[in-house]
Amino acid sequence: MFKKRFYAGSALAVLLLAGCGTDDVKEEKSDTAQVDEETQADEKGKVLAAEDFDKMYTNPKKYKNYEVSYIGRVMNTPEKDDDGIYLQVYANPEKYEQNTIVFYPDASLSISDDDYLNITGVVRDEFKGENMMGAELTMPMIEATELEVIGYTDAMAPTLQTIEVNETKEQHGFEMTVEKVELSEKQTRVYFTINNKSAEKISFYSFNSKLVAGGKQLENESDYESDLAEPQSDILPGTNTSGVVIYPPLSEDITEIQIYAEGSSDNYENTIEPFTFDVSVQQ
Repeated sequence: MFKKRFYAGSALAVLLLAGCGTDDVKEEKSDTAQVDEETQADEKGKVLAAEDFDKMYTNPKKYKNYEVSYIGRVMNTPEKDDDGIYLQVYANPEKYEQNTIVFYPDASLSISDDDYLNITGVVRDEFKGENMMGAELTMPMIEATELEVIGYTDAMAPTLQTIEVNETKEQHGFEMTVEKVELSEKQTRVYFTINNKSAEKISFYSFNSKLVAGGKQLENESDYESDLAEPQSDILPGTNTSGVVIYPPLSEDITEIQIYAEGSSDNYENTIEPFTFDVSVQQ
């Protein structure tokens, strides 16, 4: 059924393309002579090399039957029928580029617009159409063999190294713990837990926290698309909060960092000195 839909034309695929402002969509007709001249993976099991992934978007037919693995972002509402789920996905979600049509033979999978997906599949053909400006679009058609919904952080800034810290410091009932530090190519993530064991409200503001690395002071950064929450700012007596504060990525020569975090108490007789944590980094 999948083959029939891809080669005889799928109304669902047309709807998907229409969702991003595409009209007059047409499927590329098979030309046996032309296909024979193109380099294709005639046998199963051939994997598209990472350096050739971008090339696939200029000539998907050349890579027909190749296996691909990538992370994408759903660009409109998925369509489903008895055979499975049909998606249009950005294979370059950071730049909202590289449109791909993806089919997965399991309609029970819950997928929504803007979800990030870990996709493994096979290039089946190409789909051609025109956008509203008359420009021709050529998109690979992927039959997914594995499809997993993943979070923003795993998709856009996956963890390369986790440093378990689990160190706690306390002042006047203000208890701060650094649970762990995660390193990625795009950011450094520090996981905090704060317990208020005092009789007054205490406060912690992430913008007053810093990393010291290689003699440089790194300020915290905001990532508005992140699925990681920061610790709450105001912590009532007898309560606690946990969260993640994001900083710039560390250079490869960094072997040690210091986490610097300020806090305060509504009891002005209790002076809360900055909390500092020395963390060894072996990248």
